[in-house]
Amino acid sequence: MSVNIQEQFQKLGLGEKIILIAGPLLFIVSFLPWYSISFEAFGFSESITRSAWQSPGAIWSMLAVFIGLVMTGLIAAVRFGNVKLPEMPQGVTWGRIMLGLGSASALLVVIKLISESSFLGFGFYIGIILVIALAAGGFLTFQEEKRGGRADAGPAGGGTEPPGGGGADAGPSI
Repeated sequence: MSVNIQEQFQKLGLGEKIILIAGPLLFIVSFLPWYSISFEAFGFSESITRSAWQSPGAIWSMLAVFIGLVMTGLIAAVRFGNVKLPEMPQGVTWGRIMLGLGSASALLVVIKLISESSFLGFGFYIGIILVIALAAGGFLTFQEEKRGGRADAGPAGGGTEPPGGGGADAGPSI
């Protein structure tokens, strides 16, 4: 079965691969220190860290992590499962949705940065790289869809074909 998953992963577009890697990594990184402060007083030293799930501005990073997991889940469900995504209204495509979700996750972390930019921990820097990767993955999936001219295709061609279906000329992913 793992060979099948490897083969399916190889068939993914670059944007989908980036999203499938960046989404879960963002979730893991969200538990690392995003803010860190150390101080010393009266001979005692103390260090306090805060993850993406804690203040300041926890809602912004929690939403960004949630969006990353939704993006990952959509691609994984369609590509590796037997999920068929619903048809979208005229002019709305899954590539555009991925582009919007990736951009929204990056914007949310930028809002968190603007709201509190002092005492940033190493987790924040890794997190901002990962949300930029999600935005780039969304952009690439949108570009792949646009080049292939398949406005009805969901993640991995989920609009009308089964995951991985259609052969080499099936068009782009997402």
